[in-house]
Amino acid sequence: MRRALVSLALLSSAASIGHAAAPPSPRLRGPGPIFERLHIIAPAAPGGGWDLTARALAAALRAEGLVRVVEVENVPGAAGTIGLAKFVSAYRGDEHALMVTGLVMMSAIVMNDSPVSLAEATPVARLTGEYEVVVVPASSPFRSFGDLASALRASPGAVSWAGGSAGGTDHLLVGLLAKAVGVDPARANYVAFSGGGESVAALLGGQVSAGVSGLSEYRPHITAGSLRALGLSAPESAPGVSIPTFREQGVDVWLSNWRGLVAPPGIRPEAREKLVRLIERVVPSPSWRDALARSEWVDLHLPGERFSEFLRTEQKRVTAVVRNLKGTRAAGSAETRRGTAVFPAIVGVGLLVTGGLLGLRAWSARGKPEPSARPNRNPSALAFLAIGVVADLVLLEPAGFIVASSVLFWFVARGFGSRRWVRDAVLAVTFSTGAYFLFTRVLTLSLPAGRLFP
Repeated sequence: MRRALVSLALLSSAASIGHAAAPPSPRLRGPGPIFERLHIIAPAAPGGGWDLTARALAAALRAEGLVRVVEVENVPGAAGTIGLAKFVSAYRGDEHALMVTGLVMMSAIVMNDSPVSLAEATPVARLTGEYEVVVVPASSPFRSFGDLASALRASPGAVSWAGGSAGGTDHLLVGLLAKAVGVDPARANYVAFSGGGESVAALLGGQVSAGVSGLSEYRPHITAGSLRALGLSAPESAPGVSIPTFREQGVDVWLSNWRGLVAPPGIRPEAREKLVRLIERVVPSPSWRDALARSEWVDLHLPGERFSEFLRTEQKRVTAVVRNLKGTRAAGSAETRRGTAVFPAIVGVGLLVTGGLLGLRAWSARGKPEPSARPNRNPSALAFLAIGVVADLVLLEPAGFIVASSVLFWFVARGFGSRRWVRDAVLAVTFSTGAYFLFTRVLTLSLPAGRLFP
């Protein structure tokens, strides 16, 4: 009997120990799991922002009992555009798949003229964001962003900006700030670094004038006093942050390095709504709130159609900024980039004027006998041609390709003896507009847009 009692006690102890060691069951909030399985694409290598977002979301969904099985797949390359291309093709119609996206991907699509657009995916929700901060070394003469803006206006090339990859969030903010203070973004002296550590070293070594990055990247150095924060890219004062926003300093610029979720194309409306409800359930959960606090992410949740409208507005803004930045020198490549932008403009002007004038002369000569060939001895012809060329060169950057080419066309028509001024003006604008959209939309070449297409 004594042996039996001892054996029973040992078995009870072992059972209680085994029960204590078992993993806790997930918290079920509401009627139970919404999905049995979910596949999340992180279009970047492990360890980056998109990867951390995907894995934090997967952990929260499992911990809250909203999805039983969540898988995360990394598809790195080309600032997320490779992952996007795979997502919209291989996962089309898959109602159990999501992909993390964000501002960097939207910018890369425009910067690299990607054949795949974010508009091909199905918006689900914006999740998080991080505001950017502009800093200078503690020894810098710039005590405020106003001081930095004044130096930028006086000599744009003398103010160098350290930031991440060309076309990324840091670069976009520099372009927005330059334009807001009256400087052509293409003249900003932007130096791209592969990591925050490199940009900090360049700042502390006096190699650059200012640095741009996420607040969490520079916060330790700001706290330590080695860097001075001049402005925050938040739309309004951020809780717990004493850095003044650019808006508070009279510069109407705000930018967030936002991250969100999209579903594949071709899913049913009810399937999209189910995904929207899933994210609405996890956002207020303790598991997700803990993830936000650990990573210092700002909650920017925007569901469904509101996220779709945000994407449309943000796409217009990002496209305009990236077009302005395409001539910007980054990491010492100013001459190459500027030459790439100007060469198509010169070629386009030549083709436009030559073709337009041939067409104009053919139209004017309809039904008329062919005159005998003789040189044009009108001395004013060369003057008109010279005025047209000079006007084109002067107007090309500030007024844009369409205006400059129209003026050139009109003056050359005068040189050829045309007396139909109004008709020539209409033809000039028509040919110039057609050429602009041919080169920029079809051939994806960069032409100066001026203020006509900001």
